[in-house]
Amino acid sequence: MKALIAYFSWSNNTKNLVEELNTNFNFDVVRIDRKEPYSRDYDTCAYVEAKKEVEMRIHPEIKKLKVDFNSYDKILLFFPIWWYTFPMPIATFIKSLKGYKGEIIVFANSYTNDPQYMENSMKDLHAIDKNLKFREGLFNQNVNKHIEFIKRI
Repeated sequence: MKALIAYFSWSNNTKNLVEELNTNFNFDVVRIDRKEPYSRDYDTCAYVEAKKEVEMRIHPEIKKLKVDFNSYDKILLFFPIWWYTFPMPIATFIKSLKGYKGEIIVFANSYTNDPQYMENSMKDLHAIDKNLKFREGLFNQNVNKHIEFIKRI
């Protein structure tokens, strides 16, 4: 399996998870960043910028990723839950994968353990591109559970 980890992280919680679990795999990794960075102030980022993007389904421009996605069998996609679904830079990333033939395995984390957030995310991902192959990975699990899961795929 040739896999790529793609992730979005504002607070670096997701980044830290990805870095720790990848010490077991050494996959290629790309970070998805909004071209115009979010505010460093949590309240401004969460309650103004991110909330507006989710409510209005704004897919913000992201920094260019210099990756040939089709050279990977699988993309392991990691992100936090923002406003009950994925952060909108993920939507922009998914749109950039048009025509990707591999599998995208979705991993999410949240401060609450409501499984509806993963369900929302999967539904919203499919709505962006019904032709991509999404697979539900893990939601709100520790690094060891991620490592075990990834070893099985």
